[in-house]
Amino acid sequence: MSDRATLLQQRVLAWSNSLMAVRTLDQLAVGLAHPPAADGESLAGVLLLLDPRHELRRLAAGEGEQPATWPGLRFVDSLAGIAPGYATLHAPWSGPYHPADHGLLLTAAAGCTHLVLLPLPRSSGGLAGVYNIGSQTGPVALGTLDPAWLAHIGAQTLASAERQLQRARLLRAGVMDPLTGWNSRHYFLARAREQVAACVRRPEPATCMVIDVDGLGSLNEERGVAAGDAALLEVGSVIEAQVRASDSFAHIGEDEFAALLPATSPQSATRLAERILAAVRTAPIAAAPGVRTVMTVSIGIAGLDPAGLVAATDRKATADEWLSRAHAALHQAKRAGGDRYAAS
Repeated sequence: MSDRATLLQQRVLAWSNSLMAVRTLDQLAVGLAHPPAADGESLAGVLLLLDPRHELRRLAAGEGEQPATWPGLRFVDSLAGIAPGYATLHAPWSGPYHPADHGLLLTAAAGCTHLVLLPLPRSSGGLAGVYNIGSQTGPVALGTLDPAWLAHIGAQTLASAERQLQRARLLRAGVMDPLTGWNSRHYFLARAREQVAACVRRPEPATCMVIDVDGLGSLNEERGVAAGDAALLEVGSVIEAQVRASDSFAHIGEDEFAALLPATSPQSATRLAERILAAVRTAPIAAAPGVRTVMTVSIGIAGLDPAGLVAATDRKATADEWLSRAHAALHQAKRAGGDRYAAS
């Protein structure tokens, strides 16, 4: 294998990883507009997704986005008529760019001379769309790779798009927080009610933990809201890394996160609280380019004792009271100076 092919494969993998790391549809569109290229190659990419019922366009618009302006992602009613043989494309195709045939894929203004077309098959049959890559500098180098690499590019492209569209569906359903991408307050309250019911069926303790980011308001005032949002995301990631996969983690307010810990007593939860406090304290946050600052959090802990529950327990009222006790403990920790936990 030549060094050129090896370098191009490395770029394909790096590009694939960057697609999986994006958080919004418009970020994905930017990544798709810039496919992995060989040295000296100028490429443009556009993913056309089949959207006959306009569901995908509504999801994108529901996030406040303007999909018509995106560089690398478009939605179409039908694949038929887009380009010769487009709707029945079963394998990657590469060849010269002809404005009369391919102008609906990439406009002549893009200056393309050659194309690679990657069909994206659905598991249920048919095509979900086609990823179109145009070159201004001759044949597309990706077209020389082994078919397995082209299949990888297509699969990653479709998986990344489906992941972001599913995220948009969850946002619309109200179970995901639009700022952070984590579970929402609505989701957390639903989980708390479910946990109350679970404790009635099986008498095990559970604990609710509310975590507030100390000093985030001051950071917003000093560095701006964008810096505060970035800090919130970083702190949330540090906290989430300490929480077990079996726990439920959510962003429930401006500066607040919450964790629901099944089969965990408040005494056991204090060990997690100590780990969270230490992890945040020892992970300086990027407050501005080249500037990192130490953040802290305050934590309120409240347990749910199954001994006090009966089959007729009002799950909503009990869950609301449980969260309220965790908030009361949080306020106690804040009044004591922050960077600590308190239990109700």
